[in-house]
Amino acid sequence: MTTASYVAKTGIFSRPTAKTGLWSWMTTVDHKRIGLMYGATAIVFFVIGGVEALFIRLQLARPENTLVNAHQYNELFTMHGLTMIFLVVMPLGAAFFNYMMPIMIGARDVAFPRLNAFSYWVFLLGGIFLYSSFFIAQAPDGGWFGYAPLSV
Repeated sequence: MTTASYVAKTGIFSRPTAKTGLWSWMTTVDHKRIGLMYGATAIVFFVIGGVEALFIRLQLARPENTLVNAHQYNELFTMHGLTMIFLVVMPLGAAFFNYMMPIMIGARDVAFPRLNAFSYWVFLLGGIFLYSSFFIAQAPDGGWFGYAPLSV
């Protein structure tokens, strides 16, 4: 009986080998971990969107309130809508499907695990990029007019 020796590939095309720690989470291609990361990040953005909603409601609590000015209100309103749709609702769906779907159909993993991991990092960096606009005082302020049917 012969035993086959397996030589692990090294370089850019090798699978991540870290098993514990922060680096293992950052380099994972495991669908369950990616699903958990999607869910945790969506919850963080949910809290941020909730704080935005709180400021919107505090502004509307009494007439002629000066908590935020009109431009800041439009920014908060727009960012709240973008956050809740594109950074909470859609990623929570991705979290559920990343975690559960391969298990439900009996697959070992998703079809393209590296692309799956890349999509999470694009989502996270996109959300950070969107919120960095507050630090340069240029946050989107279109209100709800960017959505159909008001956009047509």
